[in-house]
Amino acid sequence: MSNFNPDFLNTKSVIKKILYRSLVVTAVILCELSFKKCRQTEKISMFRNDLQHSGIYQTTPASDSIKLKWKFKTGGYVFSSPAVSGNIVFFGSNDSCFYAVDKASGSLVWKFRTGGVVSSSPAITDGAVYFLSFDGYIYALNALDGKEIWKFSGGEEKVFTAQGIHGIHPLDSLLPDPWDTYLSSPAVYKDKILFGSGSGQFFCLDKNAGKEIWSFQTGDVIHSAPAVYDGKVYFGGWDTYLHTLDIETGIEIWKSPTGKDTVYHNQTGIQSSPMIHDGILYFGCRDSHLYALDAVTGMLKWRYFNNFSWINNTPVVMDSIIYYGTSDTHKLIGLHAVTGDSIMAIDLNAYIFSSPVIAGNRLYIGDFSGTLYSVDYMNHKIIWEFRTDGASKDTLHILKESGELNMDSLMIYFKDGPTFRNNQKFMKALFSIGSVLSTPAVDNGVVFFGSSDGNLYAVE
Repeated sequence: MSNFNPDFLNTKSVIKKILYRSLVVTAVILCELSFKKCRQTEKISMFRNDLQHSGIYQTTPASDSIKLKWKFKTGGYVFSSPAVSGNIVFFGSNDSCFYAVDKASGSLVWKFRTGGVVSSSPAITDGAVYFLSFDGYIYALNALDGKEIWKFSGGEEKVFTAQGIHGIHPLDSLLPDPWDTYLSSPAVYKDKILFGSGSGQFFCLDKNAGKEIWSFQTGDVIHSAPAVYDGKVYFGGWDTYLHTLDIETGIEIWKSPTGKDTVYHNQTGIQSSPMIHDGILYFGCRDSHLYALDAVTGMLKWRYFNNFSWINNTPVVMDSIIYYGTSDTHKLIGLHAVTGDSIMAIDLNAYIFSSPVIAGNRLYIGDFSGTLYSVDYMNHKIIWEFRTDGASKDTLHILKESGELNMDSLMIYFKDGPTFRNNQKFMKALFSIGSVLSTPAVDNGVVFFGSSDGNLYAVE
């Protein structure tokens, strides 16, 4: 007969339970630590790829033998710049909807309807996507299913308005600027969402609750997308100033003036969004200058005049050269980033509002002719041109055979004078050719961009 002790089984059982619970607790702790690490290191997708608006994508460029991968049709102009997160491409449309489409197939994942056009570019982080609508709200949606998490009213949204703007009649009437095409695009910094509004206010919200942390009132409409650097947030406005605020308090640190045009309000206002590189703040202005300021002090380092052409896009810097596009002179310009000396200029087909981005050895930019360009920025050569559906059809014969704008065809809309109604007809005709005002996003050899023909394109 054995010396069996019945208490031994109970002791063994207790030890097993203790070990099991220890393993479970350890596993939970490891999962939580891993989750927190993932949340801390998760890449934030936003306008121009990052908080400094670098415009640099560390990914494979598109092929030099370009082809259409897919296109997705919406019901309005797509001025919004797409952002890629995971397997989804997010963007807005002037049909008042915000879209999430599969980046591989271009099929709709979900869409969300707002009360106004969505020409804001989104920011995506921690499973949420943030964007502005012309209905006056900034929205936070679940990135997986498009369900609303919260929305916040930034006041009445509006475009820049002025008497006699661009010489449009009647000169004594307060008229909206037809070229004010974008809304501010939000920046996500830690637990904060930062953006400007048509009310002239700049807001900082708690990104999880959608509650105001602070706000700052400027003198006019803000449609610039803010950049963040070294504890400061930078943005431009139609009040003609580049503003710099403390990101924690909202207190203004400095502001830098640009040119003023009090007669036709044509050469005035900052429609461009700022970019920071190596401690220098770069931005364009409708006063026809590209500016370089010390990001800490606001001291002017240099400015470059562009022959009365607006600079409404955000520049990109690579190998000490800063690249950007012009409006009326239709050029892709390259300057020395430190000195502002001229290095190169490439003629494109039309006005340029789309901001240049770089992936690998290629620069991508679009223009109003409905063309997306791939440029070898090292050799200053255009590699390929991709035309949108609107440009290919050109039903109103707005383009020359070369692809350039046919100004004779466009100016016919002003035969009865530069009235507001004729200007509306002119803009409608111009956008009929699938103009590319959207800034491209690049992901694994695919370039995504929107067009005024209503499509989001994916080319590879």
